Amino acid sequence: MLNKIIEILSIPIMILNFVGGIIGGIWLAFLGEWTLIVIGALFLFTSHWILSIFMMPNLLIAGIATQFYEKKNPLGHFFGFISQMYINLLIVSWCIFAFLVCSHFYSGEIGITYIPYLFWSWSMALGPWQFFASKEPDNELSAITLFSASVFYLMFLISIFISPFLRLIVIIIFGIVQLILLPIFNMYIAHKMEDY
Repeated sequence: MLNKIIEILSIPIMILNFVGGIIGGIWLAFLGEWTLIVIGALFLFTSHWILSIFMMPNLLIAGIATQFYEKKNPLGHFFGFISQMYINLLIVSWCIFAFLVCSHFYSGEIGITYIPYLFWSWSMALGPWQFFASKEPDNELSAITLFSASVFYLMFLISIFISPFLRLIVIIIFGIVQLILLPIFNMYIAHKMEDY
């Protein structure tokens, strides 16, 4: 059952990954949103460097976690959780930032004319994380984290057209899953991998 749900959710995510930015960019060009297109292009070309700077504190946290793990100290789990949570907080923050930047340029009613802005925000929000994940193709934890962020960002974008209440629920669940449940799950998986 879970595999079927993942397969179903993977289809729109793959489509958005491949063509969302292209369709959004072309549509925005027809609308004359050249400033947003340039900002988005700058995002795509510089975001991995910017995010690398923001990820530097995590090297210290992960290093501390490793030291405690090697000594079989339970604080290793605590710092491992903090390390995972920190990266996921960056993912959530980057998605919010990209969404707000794109929405700032849109002044109409919520409707079909909002779609190119949302497509463009998809590529700005998740593009850098896809780049990082592509550098670690064998890292299952990275793939799980990216898939989760993609699913929730997709649900958030859809909820915009349905209701503000649903949007709030998606945001709350997104935060809980990305910042609490997923780090715990990733810690559990990493611990199981070490046992084998």
